[in-house]
Amino acid sequence: MANARLATIGLFVLCGTVLALAAVVLFGRLDLFGRTQAAQIVFEGSVSGLGVGAPVTFRGVRVGAVSSVAIELDPTNHRAYIPVKIRLEEGKLIWPARLAAKTPTIAEMVSAGLRAELVPVSLISNQSEVELEFDTSIPARLHASFAALPEIPTDGSGSPDMARQLSEIPIQDLAKNAALMMRSMQAAADTLSKSLPPVLASTERTSVKAGESLDTARSAIKQMQARMDVTLAGIDRLTSNADRQMTGRGADLHALLVSSNQAITDARDVLNNLKSLTNDDAPARTNLEAALNNLSDASAALRGFAMDIEQDPKLVVTGRRR
Repeated sequence: MANARLATIGLFVLCGTVLALAAVVLFGRLDLFGRTQAAQIVFEGSVSGLGVGAPVTFRGVRVGAVSSVAIELDPTNHRAYIPVKIRLEEGKLIWPARLAAKTPTIAEMVSAGLRAELVPVSLISNQSEVELEFDTSIPARLHASFAALPEIPTDGSGSPDMARQLSEIPIQDLAKNAALMMRSMQAAADTLSKSLPPVLASTERTSVKAGESLDTARSAIKQMQARMDVTLAGIDRLTSNADRQMTGRGADLHALLVSSNQAITDARDVLNNLKSLTNDDAPARTNLEAALNNLSDASAALRGFAMDIEQDPKLVVTGRRR
């Protein structure tokens, strides 16, 4: 029984050890099987958020991890330096074969412009990582006193001070301003809560009156529609009566038009006859003129005879002597 218990405990410990090693390997904290290159970066400023196991990336691609972070004081100039040791995976940094027959060393990559920069990853959790980049425009500032490992110079951009700058933000003033703004909003909400009910009541009354006005308008429209229906019906009946009257008077109008046409024809004939009588070459006109001349001569003879009788009345008995 004791041996079985010991065997169980040993198996449990072995399984735990294997799981721990697998976790370390899978999460990238330790590379037990790949070849790595060791290097160091010397920071002169704050490395807040950087710790052992922090990723080392090249343009966002993880190429290694931080293996050590320490502080070293220089008694000669009374300055503090922070040497950070990193391990780079050789399989992640591939040097073109046309430029070198073998994987270059750290010193060769530094000569080609390799520089390091501390980049904050999360301002909330205060985590940072090391970012590598090739930039030949940045001069290489190396620290000869740290000669244990090949050194990768920093770019000197001072970006690690971002956390310090953020820490200098007047949080208390911002909190006071936020509290004042919240109080102002609360006061505005209280004012609205006091003035809003009367406004709502007035709006409700207005809506009720508007509803009554709409009902009145709807009733008036219905009455007007009924009157319009009656008027249209009267117009329809009038139109029908006029149509029937026009239909009944059609024969009379036709007879009247025929009579008028006949009268116009007779009048035209009379005018034509009068025209023929008054024509210069017409025989009737010649006879008429001759008769008028004879009547004129007879009238002249009678006038002379009357004058003679007036002068000598007895001529009525005796007659005119020749």
